[in-house]
Amino acid sequence: MTARALFSVIKSFAVAGLAIALSACASTAVITDNNWPQTKSSVDGFDIEQSKRVLLHGLTQISARALDEPELDRFVIMGLSGLAEVEPLFSIVETEQRIQIYVGAELTSDLLKPIDGTAAQWVDVFHGAVVGARRKSQLLRSANEEQFFYAFFEIALEELDPYSRYAGRLQARANRETRNGFGGIGMRYASRDLGIVITGIQSNSPAYAAGLEIGDIITHIDGLSSSAKRRWTVRRLLRGAIGSESTFTVIREKLGAALTIKVTRSLIVPQTVDTQIVDNIVVSKIHSFNQQTAQTVDSEIRRYLAESPSVDGIILDLRGDPGGLLDQAVTVSDLFMETGRIVSTRGRHPESVQRYQAFPGDVAEGRPIIVLVDSRSASAAEIVAAAIQDSGRGFIVGTSSYGKGTVQTVIRLPNDGEITLTWSRFHAPDGYAIQDLGVLPLVCTSGLTGSVETALETWHTTSSQIASVKAQWRTVPPNDIPARSILRTQCPAEVRPDTSIDLQIAKSLLSNKVLYAQALGLTATTEAQQD
Repeated sequence: MTARALFSVIKSFAVAGLAIALSACASTAVITDNNWPQTKSSVDGFDIEQSKRVLLHGLTQISARALDEPELDRFVIMGLSGLAEVEPLFSIVETEQRIQIYVGAELTSDLLKPIDGTAAQWVDVFHGAVVGARRKSQLLRSANEEQFFYAFFEIALEELDPYSRYAGRLQARANRETRNGFGGIGMRYASRDLGIVITGIQSNSPAYAAGLEIGDIITHIDGLSSSAKRRWTVRRLLRGAIGSESTFTVIREKLGAALTIKVTRSLIVPQTVDTQIVDNIVVSKIHSFNQQTAQTVDSEIRRYLAESPSVDGIILDLRGDPGGLLDQAVTVSDLFMETGRIVSTRGRHPESVQRYQAFPGDVAEGRPIIVLVDSRSASAAEIVAAAIQDSGRGFIVGTSSYGKGTVQTVIRLPNDGEITLTWSRFHAPDGYAIQDLGVLPLVCTSGLTGSVETALETWHTTSSQIASVKAQWRTVPPNDIPARSILRTQCPAEVRPDTSIDLQIAKSLLSNKVLYAQALGLTATTEAQQD
């Protein structure tokens, strides 16, 4: 059920169900005219001042930065309706001038609507509603502040767009670690009866330097047993301050004995790139985009080209890549482009309007490039694919991509949580907005099975249509969602797993200079299309 539908149900229930009797309801004073106890720092353990700081900062930033300016009254009332997730009997009745809060059939707050209210005034409305409702609801009294924040922001942000969201303190910390790294030892693991078994070790990591091996079972960390522990508990034991040291008790089956190994933590950024040479072609699989992605692509491409300077070309495999950091997508694109527009972003906030250009220098030194995408390639992955193809530096093989063409900014809150807020749309070098459209592969593999030869013959007979489709792709209005959906059927979005023939098609095109040049010629565009 959508937040709007949920609010309608709640409102209808409140209007129709006021006569429902609740057993043994003690009478309480109704908070009216927003005249709730603002002099106390907390009420029944609920820290009002901290809650006000979090909500005020969140509302202020959302009002200033959201892609489409929200109406504060609608936003706050929708957020209030989210408290029904904590207390099912919570409901709202809204009139032209007042907001009435009920728990079951009992009125708990009768609040005056601020006219053209500020964020601070609407924060007061929220707390007036919460304080009154908590007096009549054991569920609300038992809830901590984090539950209130989550209930409020999740429902309210849902009204803005599908990608804006709230994360509490623990989840926000995990998000930051994924983006920026953390103090750790650089290994993957799985839980076993005796402890945790190492399933992977990151190169040049503390785990590698300490001599840990895949298959080792870590039974104790600093004397604490690691068996039968929840993943969050194990993670807390493994991670820590950069430079801190831990002692592991390790069982190594081939030795038949326990080892004591000391490991010193360092900054660990999750590995997002796997590169190898396949049939004289460098294939770089990018799983997502974090702070180290561009640097890793750069170093790995340089290393493989130095070892095998006669390779036929490069494949950037972005199938299944959900995206990540915008700056990393720009830098990865710039690694291969000598000149031209990479991407532009446009939003309501002045800082969200940006244009990113390529600088001279090509890590591949002009070698042919093909990018693989599928229906799961999104966001940063779509930026790279569009930049490579629209600039004429290479082209795309696969299906229409996901079509996630918005940029999110992260707002850190006083409770150490964060709001991920959509604040701009990004536009490909050809000028089209990617949102709800995606990028169009030059060589479409939707529905293709069988031999590579048959697939290439099919593409050869239909390639003349690409100019017409590309022209429509560039000109379809950003807000014409039905037209965009129809246009995507020209190359239907599909999941193309590693076992599909897409990689073989790309390798065949890179190995055949005539076919590659013919395909590359179809990417030609004009500067007039760029904004």
